[in-house]
Amino acid sequence: MPYNSAHMTEQVPNVLLAGSEGGLGLSLDDVVVVFAASENFVPYLSVALQSLIEHASAERRYDIVVLTRDISPSSMITLSRQVNRDNIGIGFLDAETAIGNRKLPHYGHFRLETYFRLLAPSLLPSVRKAVYLDSDLVVLADIAELWDTDVEGYLLGATRDADTVGQVDGYDQGVGPYLKNDLGLTDPHRYFQAGVLLMNLEEFRRRTTPEQLLELATRRVWRWLDQDVLNKVADGAYVRIDMSWNLLYDWVNIRRKSIIAQAPEDFRDEYDTARENRRIIHYAGPDDRPWLYPDCDLGHVFWDYARRSPYLGTLRERLEESRVKPTSVAKRAQSALALRVGMPLFDIIFPPKSIRRKYTIGAYMRMGGSLG
Repeated sequence: MPYNSAHMTEQVPNVLLAGSEGGLGLSLDDVVVVFAASENFVPYLSVALQSLIEHASAERRYDIVVLTRDISPSSMITLSRQVNRDNIGIGFLDAETAIGNRKLPHYGHFRLETYFRLLAPSLLPSVRKAVYLDSDLVVLADIAELWDTDVEGYLLGATRDADTVGQVDGYDQGVGPYLKNDLGLTDPHRYFQAGVLLMNLEEFRRRTTPEQLLELATRRVWRWLDQDVLNKVADGAYVRIDMSWNLLYDWVNIRRKSIIAQAPEDFRDEYDTARENRRIIHYAGPDDRPWLYPDCDLGHVFWDYARRSPYLGTLRERLEESRVKPTSVAKRAQSALALRVGMPLFDIIFPPKSIRRKYTIGAYMRMGGSLG
């Protein structure tokens, strides 16, 4: 249902940053959804929340837990008012304390918050399973359908990563050896995308501890950070969820025709089918995301939900600033040159699966370059 104050209960839920599960004031007895977000990412989180509540069933109870370290009290109040329904609650849980003094490596568009999902099993000790969602997505179906998936005996349910497998099979020939030799995966084709997960928190608590996960995360700078950590721990043993629940948008219009095109036929078919039957659109990528590039692939879907978000004004201001502020304009121009001109040209000169591409990318990585 569209965002409408008539559907809100009069009293806003507890909006203090909770130090433990008990301080959330949530029942946590049906569908539990976990996000991780910073103050800067709140407007995008708001759009994700708007999409989730519009597809929620009146017959289920939904409790949303936001893991954070710096979301402001005013933002917590705004988000609480946005999602508050008789059958939907939201709470904000401090995740930074659990990290302690550990220096968790991150670079590029990755942020510290990406590691918070590793802490969900210990931060929510009474919850048996939860859907974890990145904040850069929109939900187009009832998330309870995903939560109801049976993950008994497995750490998690996830979608195969068609993008990474496309890199393994020719787009970047260094990825396969990295996943097999560095990460230690038995089968790199079983690598999953961690932006949408159904986490069996009970099974995590039985098999590992947050200290072990964080130690693994700090052992080295993994190429895809905690996503690699989760893949290393699971090593292909997970419940396979249909790709429609984590449809990666066509980043700069090369993900589909250049990267996923290198993946096996069943990956390509599943991806194309998911585009027609999408349940979650995930705007995963370092750039070209809808809040700054409304014309990106499936960007109109993001803005449809943004129009009913309390942060629509903020989103419009950020978009306008990116178009007029000199530093932002320069960044956009640099990005356009590199991604929309440089990468397609590179694919022509150094075709996927070619020997010269393999050695060129390898030389670039040895000089300290990053393709993460």
